[in-house]
Amino acid sequence: MYSAFGFATPVTIHVTGTNDVSLKSALVIIQDLHHSGEQELSRELTNADGEVTLSNVEPGLYRAIATDPYRSWETEVEEFLVKEEPVTVTLRLARRGTDDPVVASVGRLTIHVFDASGNPAVGARVLLRDAEAYPHAERWGTTDAKGDVTLDVTANSSVLVIDYNGQLYKFPAHSYDTERTVHL
Repeated sequence: MYSAFGFATPVTIHVTGTNDVSLKSALVIIQDLHHSGEQELSRELTNADGEVTLSNVEPGLYRAIATDPYRSWETEVEEFLVKEEPVTVTLRLARRGTDDPVVASVGRLTIHVFDASGNPAVGARVLLRDAEAYPHAERWGTTDAKGDVTLDVTANSSVLVIDYNGQLYKFPAHSYDTERTVHL
């Protein structure tokens, strides 16, 4: 299938509980991350099979957020790439605890990114975020000629996402790190 912008493909977001039972009526938000800033592409409730499907998604970097706060489920977030093949992203929601998130800047993290050959990954897009992808807790950057980028760290930083050469890499992060080297 083709759109006015070129190739487009279907994307399905499947939402389950940690027991793998599909969740009907969970809210799924899909954000377009490959343009400057984040742009909401879709906001829908899951069907009886726990799914939301978009039929014509352009190639690029996206984020799926699944939440169901009225039934006490945690929010789950996953970045994903769309290329030429249909994409299915499964998000597993855990039962919510009672703690509310607190976002505070606690320092800076320098990330050294190397490709599979051990060379600096120049121009990699790097995202440091908390587990629920609160917009005020996200920090974005692009690696320089040495494959380095420095980002502010929040107290809840827990996920490091790197988009490089059409591949997406995801690593755990910690709010106490000040320097990190990753090999893709």
